[in-house]
Parts: sequence; C-alpha cells; structure tokens
Amino acid sequence: MAKRKHGVFGYIIRFIGVILTVAVMTATCMIPSRVRAKADPMSDFIDYTYDVLLGKQPESEEFGFWYHNLKDGNTTAVGMIDMLASSEEFTSKGYSSEETITLLNQTMTGHEPGPEEIKKYGFYMNHGVSARRFLSDAAGSEEFAALCQKYDVTPGTVDELEDRDQDPELTVFVSDLFTEMYGRTANPAEYNVWTKYFREGKELAPTLEKIIYTPEYSSRNLTTDETIASLCHLMLGRDATSDEMGKYHQAMDDGMSISYVAKLISEDQSFSGRCGSLGLTPGQVTLTQPRDTNYEMTAFLNRLYTKFSGKKPTGEEMNAYVLQTSKDPSGVRTVISDMLLNEENQDLFASDDEFLSTVFEVFYGHEPEQEKITSYKIALSHGVTREHVLSVILKDPAFDAKMSEYGIDTHVEQAEPKKVVALTFDDGPYSPVTMRILDTLEQYGAHATFFVCGDRVNRFRDCIVRATNLDCQIGDHTWNHTTLTRISGDAVHKQIWDTADAIYNLIGVYPKVMRPVGGSYNATVSANVGMPMILWSIDTNDWKYKDSNHVINEVLTYVKDGDIIRWKGDIYIRSAEVSPGLLEHFEPVICPAGLQPDDIIFSKN
Repeated sequence: MAKRKHGVFGYIIRFIGVILTVAVMTATCMIPSRVRAKADPMSDFIDYTYDVLLGKQPESEEFGFWYHNLKDGNTTAVGMIDMLASSEEFTSKGYSSEETITLLNQTMTGHEPGPEEIKKYGFYMNHGVSARRFLSDAAGSEEFAALCQKYDVTPGTVDELEDRDQDPELTVFVSDLFTEMYGRTANPAEYNVWTKYFREGKELAPTLEKIIYTPEYSSRNLTTDETIASLCHLMLGRDATSDEMGKYHQAMDDGMSISYVAKLISEDQSFSGRCGSLGLTPGQVTLTQPRDTNYEMTAFLNRLYTKFSGKKPTGEEMNAYVLQTSKDPSGVRTVISDMLLNEENQDLFASDDEFLSTVFEVFYGHEPEQEKITSYKIALSHGVTREHVLSVILKDPAFDAKMSEYGIDTHVEQAEPKKVVALTFDDGPYSPVTMRILDTLEQYGAHATFFVCGDRVNRFRDCIVRATNLDCQIGDHTWNHTTLTRISGDAVHKQIWDTADAIYNLIGVYPKVMRPVGGSYNATVSANVGMPMILWSIDTNDWKYKDSNHVINEVLTYVKDGDIIRWKGDIYIRSAEVSPGLLEHFEPVICPAGLQPDDIIFSKN
C-alpha cells in the first residue's frame, strides 16, 4: 500500500508541473500586444517590425519565437529583419526594389530613405545585388543603433554575405555582361559564380573574347557592329568613337577576326582605367588564329580572295591560307595560283584585260608599265595560258618587293644543284617533231630551251605557245638559219631582232638568249646580236645517226656536270625518238647558270 501511495503522489506532482509550465508560457506568449508594449520595449520592436514589413501583427507563436531568441541573444535585430525580408510572405507581396529599400529603411531608422539612397540601392538590386547588402550597410548606421537602443534589442550585423553582395559595383558589371553578351538576366547562382570568378583575379579581356565563341553567344546571330558595341560597353564603359569604329571595321574587312578587334579594344587606355575602378584584372587577348598573327599578310590574302572569287573568305579559309604562307612564305605563289586559277573564279573574268587589271590591282594597287601589260596581252591573245602569265608575273622582282611591304618574304635563294645539264633543241619549230618532243618533256616534267628560226615562228606558232605554257624557254636562232659570220653587222642585227620581234609578238616575251647557227661567231657577230650567245658542250648528232640507242649511249658516256646538250634537229624525227630514252636518266632541277638563272633543266642521276 505504501508503494501505491507514493506512485499517486508522483503523478500529482507531475500534473502540477505541467500546469505551471503552460501558465508560464501563456503568460509569456499569449498576452495581447498592447499590454506587452507597456511592459517590454522588445515586444514593441517585434510588433513594429511586423507592422512595417508585413503589415500585420505577429501570431502568438511567431511572437514567442522572436521574443525568446532576441531575449536570449540567439538572434539580433538585423537578423530578425533579414529573415522577415527573406520570407515567402514578404517576397510574395511583389515589392519593387525601390519599395523594398523604402520598407527596410523605415524599419531600421523609423523614416523613409532619401531619394539618392533609394536610387543607389534600388539600382544595385535591379542589377543582381540582394537586399541583404542594404541591410548590411544600414546595420552599421547610427540611426539603427539608436532605434535598437530605444527598443532594447541588440543591433547585430549581417554575416556571410553572398559573393554577389560583396562588391555591388562588380555585380552590376556582371549584370551588364549578361545583358550584353547573353541578352538575358543572370540568376542569383550565376551572379555568385561570376562575381567570385572576377574577385579571384580572373582576367577580363580573355574572358570576354572566349565568350564570343560560346554556343549561347553565337546562337544570338549578332552583327559585327553589335558585338563591337558590346565589347566597348563592357571594356571601355562607353560607346566607340566613329574613328575607333572605322579602325575596327577596317580590321574585320581586312580578314582579321573579332578576337583581333577585342585585342585592339583592350589596348585602349580607357580599358585599364575601367578595370581599375571595378577592381578587375585587365589581362590581354592571346591571338591564336593564324590570320590574326600577321595583319599585312591576312589583309593581302583577303583582298586577293575577294577580288578573285567575288566573295569574302570564311574565317576557316583565311586561317588555312595564312597558315600555308606562314610555313613557307614563298608558297604564297601557290596560294595565289590556287585562288586565281580556280575554274569557278576564272568565270568572273570575262576578258584578259579584266584578268590582268584584277591581278595588278590586287598585287600592286595599280596597273604596271604599259609595256608589261602589252606583252601579257599579246601572250594571252595567242594562246599562252593565264597560268603561265601569272607564273611570269609572280617571278617578277617587283612582286617580291611588294610582298615585303606586306611583311611576306617571298624571295627564295636557290641552292645550286649538282650534276646540272641543259637540254636544247635547234632549228625548229616543226609541229610533227616539236609536238612529240613536248609530249615527252611534259611526260617527264622536264623543260628545255628551243632555239627557233624566225621564219618558222608564225607557221608553227602552236608549238611555241605550247612550249611556253610548259615553262620551256624560247631562244633566238636567226631568221632563216643564216650563218652569221658571212654577213654584215647590220644584217646580223636584223636576223636576230626580226626573230626576237616575231617571238615577242606571239608570246609577249623577248628571247633572253640566242644560238648562232653552227656555233659560228666572230667579233662582228658578238657586237650585234644584243644578247648572250649559248653554244653547247655535247652534241647528240641526232640528225646524223639512225640508231637512237647509239645517240643515247654517246650522251650518257660523256655527259658531266654543267653540260649543255644540243639536239640539232628540232626538225628531225630522230630527235623525238631519242628524247624519251635519254630523259629516263635525268631528273628536273633548277639551272643556276648557263642559259638563264630561271631556266628549268635536268640533272644527271
């Protein structure tokens, strides 16, 4: 029985304890606000904050929560304001940034903010900064300290601001970056990522340059002007002047990339000043595209392509052309030939005059001397190909000089080849023989010098035109195969220069060398021919022997470095029969001396 009484007593004690606890809580939490305010300023603060921010009085449970946390020091006045301003109930009211700042300032100072303050913080909030930045700044004010003293609450501070709230001006910049580059507003997570990115010292210029090539930016299909305007706004904080826009447009028109323009903008003094005011690291744009590494070369090739094709090259095409010429500057000739001789591009030039005008306008910016134009027109009108004429133009020293102005060194020092011999044919042309010889030369990729007689030039013009198109050399062999030592000086001059004129009038090029008939010359001949005389060191005697193998063996037995091999018969069928068998033993090289420095002849294996 004693044990049972003890148990009942225990239950009674517990029940009394619960009743007392409820009474205490009721006394604390359920007292009407107007009664609490008379007894406790902290209660007034809670009512006041709810009234300003939420337009109501707190529920009993809400009041109890805040009262105990403020009383026990678990939260501060600014902590309570921060949480209420971040609550769903507050945000659901849809206040504008300016209205939010007004309410927060009213809560923390007891009055509305001035217009400058509303403008400043409203602008920040409209550009990605949260209201907590205002709370942080206002929490340190004397007015807030006085209000907290009045209500007997601890003011407190806003701790652990988000990255976007650390530096409002930087966040505004990130907002502008998203507007300019992506055409949209950043979300809070993006604001935090990007402000942290720049605060850690990431460089602005290369960052913006990379954004230009992102899918999100590219998908907007902005014009060049819009891209340049965005870069100027972000990097310089202003619009580009008309002179600047002219410079940027010129660079783009010349084939440079938008990366190159970004680099130009980054070199403006305004850029470093802009970065300094925002605490940004400027950085430099690193140009990685081949076309951006040599402005002069790119501008030239871009102009070349545009003129020759009637359209602008793509960035990929421009990079490929520049890369090719960068690896081998002399290879610019190949690039030019590929562009100009493209079948589709050729259709743009209805006439040879237009072809020549375009070539010289692109190369030199003007037409060459009339004499050159005339000679090229003569050649083209008689069947010399545009490809050959172009190759002659590209070998002109004036071309190397002009390319050097573009920063392109096209001059190539030719190494002296070994075991060099020159192939020469006399007395022609004669179609049945000369054409067969040319077939063989073309088959082996070979070249030769044809010393022709003037009275045959127009009769067999197709032979000379084809030889010219195969880069063979046409030399002078008198007008009608006259032995020059038997005639006067004036007659010598006429024999040579009547032939030279006939050659010029056909292919637009005067012969550079001549060969006297039979190799006969004297002082009178030397004084009147007016050009180098080329003899020979090996005579095939192809006109004399009927056995082709005999001719081949004789040549191979005695041939040595520097020899000039003479086929007497450009008019004898035996010459055409001997040529293939002999050419099998030689490979093409560049002649360093002898006939002419630019002759293509053969080297013995």
